Amino acid sequence: MDALQKLAVRALSDVLVMSPGRGQAAWLAETIWPEANVTSWFIDSHRAAQAELAAGQAGHHPLIVCEMDLPEQAIDLAVLPVLKTGEAEMNRDLMQQAVARLRIGGTLITAVNSAADHWLQAQMQGLFAKVKCTRTEDGCVYEGVKKVELKKVRSFEAAIEFRVDDRVLTTYSRPSVFSHRSIDTAARIMIREVPITDGQNVLELGCGNGAVALAAAARSSSGNVYAVDCNARSVDCVRRAADRHQLTHVTAILNHDGQLDGVVMPCDIALLNPPYYGEFSIAKHFVNTAIRYVRTGGEIWIITKQADNYHDQDWKGAFFVSSVNVQGYDLICYRKL
Repeated sequence: MDALQKLAVRALSDVLVMSPGRGQAAWLAETIWPEANVTSWFIDSHRAAQAELAAGQAGHHPLIVCEMDLPEQAIDLAVLPVLKTGEAEMNRDLMQQAVARLRIGGTLITAVNSAADHWLQAQMQGLFAKVKCTRTEDGCVYEGVKKVELKKVRSFEAAIEFRVDDRVLTTYSRPSVFSHRSIDTAARIMIREVPITDGQNVLELGCGNGAVALAAAARSSSGNVYAVDCNARSVDCVRRAADRHQLTHVTAILNHDGQLDGVVMPCDIALLNPPYYGEFSIAKHFVNTAIRYVRTGGEIWIITKQADNYHDQDWKGAFFVSSVNVQGYDLICYRKL
């Protein structure tokens, strides 16, 4: 990035890069300021693992972290490239956190892949008295220098109440968590339609804000419930909600590769609401992971609007049991052989 090169004359000791990709800006920062502490931050453990692999292959070694919030350390420079299709609240949250961590005189550089951008510019202008803007055919780059501490810090968190049988539960949500500020229809269907009895061990893959896992825990008070997600904020939201309701048998797990040996006991039921992106590869990963950790005779429940993709597969180790359409979704059940 040209904006980084222009700052090369400054001596920086701490640089933080937030990235929707592989964190290549951290590689450049490491080259420009070889004595600096360069941190590449991710919210998603899968992206963090990919970034670490790519950096190593390219001969770079920034500190790569996957945490729910930016590291609590003072920094001289923060870099945030965003996508024009990115989540607005998440980007606002990260910009606010970055400014809070900047030393006085530190710089926040943001960039977006839209030459017609005005939204990101407005967000920067709300954080800095003066913002430098560079527009090109490929997008816009903004720079702001911190002169004073933030006067007001906004919370982007939400608390969500929902009913499970005769009990009202509360879970939490933050930007980047799936279905932020709400419980989506698919989750509500799964809570309502999938039978879970006391004593059953339950595995939810892609737990999001944890509503489905918490509902399972409320119904199976003597079983174990495992809530798995690759998003560090999702895992934290589930842990906090479980603590609030004293659901001590809920284990929230940050994981993306499906390797859960030694963490997850054999389960009676797996609950899946796989994402639709990834050309079905993520959905396959979810199902195969569920097959691995569900006991023989256990059930795998999937909620989807793409049932044919599942029916077209030859799932090794599981067979089709049933499928019912509920509110435009197909709720599919497989049983492990």
